[in-house]
Amino acid sequence: MDSTVANKKLGPFLATMVVVSTMIGAGIYLLPAGLGAIGSISILGWLGAVVCASTLAGVFSCLAVLKPGAAGLFSYIRDALGPGVGFVAAVLYWFACWIGGVAVALAVTGYLSVFVPAVAKPPGMMISNIIIVWLLIAANIVGPRFIARMQSWTLLLGLAPVLFVALAGWFYFHSRIFVASWNVTGQSFIHVVPRSIVIAYWAFLGVESAIVLATRVRNPVRDVPIASFAGLAIASAIYISACAAIMGILPATVLAKSSAPFADAVAPMLGASIAALVALCAMLKASGTLGSVILLVAETAESESMLGQMRSVPRARETHKASTPNLIFTGILMSLAVVATASPTLARQFTIVADLTVVFIMFVYVAACIALLRMSGAFSPGYRVLARALGLCGAVFCVILIAVSEADLLIWSVVAIGLAALAYLAIRLRRGHALDPVAGA
Repeated sequence: MDSTVANKKLGPFLATMVVVSTMIGAGIYLLPAGLGAIGSISILGWLGAVVCASTLAGVFSCLAVLKPGAAGLFSYIRDALGPGVGFVAAVLYWFACWIGGVAVALAVTGYLSVFVPAVAKPPGMMISNIIIVWLLIAANIVGPRFIARMQSWTLLLGLAPVLFVALAGWFYFHSRIFVASWNVTGQSFIHVVPRSIVIAYWAFLGVESAIVLATRVRNPVRDVPIASFAGLAIASAIYISACAAIMGILPATVLAKSSAPFADAVAPMLGASIAALVALCAMLKASGTLGSVILLVAETAESESMLGQMRSVPRARETHKASTPNLIFTGILMSLAVVATASPTLARQFTIVADLTVVFIMFVYVAACIALLRMSGAFSPGYRVLARALGLCGAVFCVILIAVSEADLLIWSVVAIGLAALAYLAIRLRRGHALDPVAGA
């Protein structure tokens, strides 16, 4: 590799920072409320989620090392399991993106409720979520540069409340509150811990960014695993510290009803004014994240993994902005999801949407794990054993998380897979055997 080109690529430190910034999004702002419905026993769920995420980080690192020049996650799935599975995986990922965007919109509404209390309850909550979605759709129509600038200047603002609670919150931590809130469900350990893992794993979505980094780092064999595991370790430490501290500040019964848990946690420490500032920071960061998520949804819909399968001849499109029809379609889908998942409390609606997103993503991760098992023969004998162990363990973890999810979410997942498979079959019938495999997103 030319030394000039190599110097422009990411080293292990910068690659790690990219992974950290990708994983620490807006979802953390409402997660404590969702976990509050279970209790402080959910700290064990965090640890289980870390183990699962670490295994999957190993899977994605192996795939990236195996084929550093591959074009994204779906290309591995397509190459190992065929274009049909690659298409279904891309559709599920697309579903997960726009459904997950609803969870981010809920975070915006939650912290907006500090200033406008009416949006914390129906019907104000639903109206607020839909308005927020369409405001960010409009921002995307302006162009991706506007969204990128918005995301960049809200990044540090958004991290400030999380880091503050993760560090300073321990000075206000009360062990009696933490212990009294241990398991508020009254259900068995075997039931509540796996459920809390599903909820907590929402925070680790994006661990697959290791594969995206593979073509951008100087030495993929060394830098991708370092970035994946170091980034995961940093994010995990921040997540667990912040959520554990909150659970020692606010009782679980209070936390479960909170629309703005970080603001509510700061209020007894520093007063209502600072709590309002925290809410403002969280709301701005969540808005920036939602803009990026909507852009990702539109671009995934335009990707060769999905739309490319449907066209015999590629259609010319503007490359400087997302397709306006796709953005409008995304807005309609997200609005329908807001209505379909409407719940009495914001925390409950967030849990439903976040869990459904995790289940969809887990199906994609299972396909990636199976792809690694199929492709592991290309490794040397020593690495082959490690790759197969990671692929098998990763698949088992994902299947367990899918299995312990709520029954309704499993039904929706099966319906989504069925629709994606039928869509692919319809494409095959329309185009016949002339359908060529295309590059993944």
